[in-house]
Amino acid sequence: MDQDQRLLMVTVSGRDRPGITAAFTRVMSDYGVEVIEIEQASLRNLLGLYFLLDLGRVQGSSDSVIKDLLFEASRLNLTLNFRLFSPPRTAGQSPPARLVLTIFGDTRALAHLSAILADQEANIQRITTNTHFQVRSVEMVVAAPAGSGLGRLKRRLMAGSRELGVDLALQSLEAYRKNKRLVFFDMDSTLIDMEVIDEMARRAGVAREVARITDRAMRGDFDFEESLLQRVALLKGLRLEELEDIRDHLPLSPGVRRLTAVLRRLGYKLGVVTGGFDFFAQHLKQELGLDYAFANHLEIKDGALTGRLRGEVLDAVQKAHIVNQTACQEGILLDQTVVVGDGANDALMLGQAGLGIAYNARPRLQGVADVSLGKSRLANILHLLGIAEQDVEEDLDC
Repeated sequence: MDQDQRLLMVTVSGRDRPGITAAFTRVMSDYGVEVIEIEQASLRNLLGLYFLLDLGRVQGSSDSVIKDLLFEASRLNLTLNFRLFSPPRTAGQSPPARLVLTIFGDTRALAHLSAILADQEANIQRITTNTHFQVRSVEMVVAAPAGSGLGRLKRRLMAGSRELGVDLALQSLEAYRKNKRLVFFDMDSTLIDMEVIDEMARRAGVAREVARITDRAMRGDFDFEESLLQRVALLKGLRLEELEDIRDHLPLSPGVRRLTAVLRRLGYKLGVVTGGFDFFAQHLKQELGLDYAFANHLEIKDGALTGRLRGEVLDAVQKAHIVNQTACQEGILLDQTVVVGDGANDALMLGQAGLGIAYNARPRLQGVADVSLGKSRLANILHLLGIAEQDVEEDLDC
C-alpha cells in the first residue's frame, strides 16, 4: 500500500432495508473512489456498514465526497461517521498471519479466549455467530504476529479450550478458504468407541500384560512398532470366531454413521488409516461406505492368530505417508485434506493436513492439531466444513 495514500473510514448505522449499499456505492462510483475494504452486518434489522475508501484518485475534492455521503445518509435516515487518515508506515515489519478462529462455547468461553488473543497481541478483524445443528459458534478472523508467537498463541488457545471444556478450531485463512475433499479417520477411539486390541487381549486372557506394554510405550520406553509386535505376540492362539464376534459388534462413535453418510453423499473421499488391524478396518470400510482402508495385517493360520503381522508395520510415519500419497493420487491438495485422530500415533498426519482434528485427544496431540473436539461431538466437523443443517436434511431425504 502507498504510504502517501489518503484513506477515509466510513461507518453507517441504522435500520436496515434494501438499497442502502447501492446508494452509497453509487456516490463512490461517481467520484471514482476506490473501495479498499467493505464489511456489512445486519442484526435484527439493525445495520452496521463499514467502508475503507482510497481518496487518492478522487475526481473532485474529498469534501465533496464526504458531503454527498452525508446527504445520502440523511436521506435514508441513517447515521454516518467518518475519519480521514493515512496508513501507518510498516517498512521492515512482517505482515501479520491471518487466522480463522471458531469457538463452540458460551459467553464465558468467548471472554476467556478473546482475552488470550489480546494478551498475545492478536487483533480480531471480523467476528460473526453461526448456528448449525442446534450448536452455536463464534467465528473470528484474526490478525496475529507472525513467527514463533503463532505457536504460543495456538498452545494457549488449545489449553484454554481444554480448561473450559469447549471445542475450538484455529486455521489459516488461506487453508480455510479451500474446499476440503478428502477425509481420513483413525479407527480406535475415533471411528469406533473402543480400543480393539484391548478387547482382543481380554478374550485371549492377556489383558494385564498387554496393558503393561501399552503403558510402557506411552512413557516412551519403546516405539510404536516394537510395542505393537510385543502385544500381537501375546495374542497368539486367539480364535477367528472371537475376532469375528468383536468385528460384528464394533461400537461406532456417536455421530459417525450420520457424518460419513453426509460427507459421502456430498462427494468427499473418505478413508480409515490406523495402526490397528485390517480385519476390522475393512469391515468399517464396507459398513460406512468408505473409499479407503489402511491398517496392519494380522497373520491367521488354521483359524487362529499366529502372533505375527504380515507385511510392514503401519506406524505414524506410514500413516502420514498414506494420507499424502492418497491425496496425490486423487489430485487433491494437502490443504484440502482433513484428518481426525486421537493419539500420538496420529500427530504426523494431523500436522500435515489442511485441517487436523484432535478428537477427545490428549494435550500432546492437540498441540499439533488445528481443531480440538470433545467426545461425542463429531457433528461439529460438518459445521467446520461449512455444511449447513438444511443441506444435510435435504441430502438425507434424497
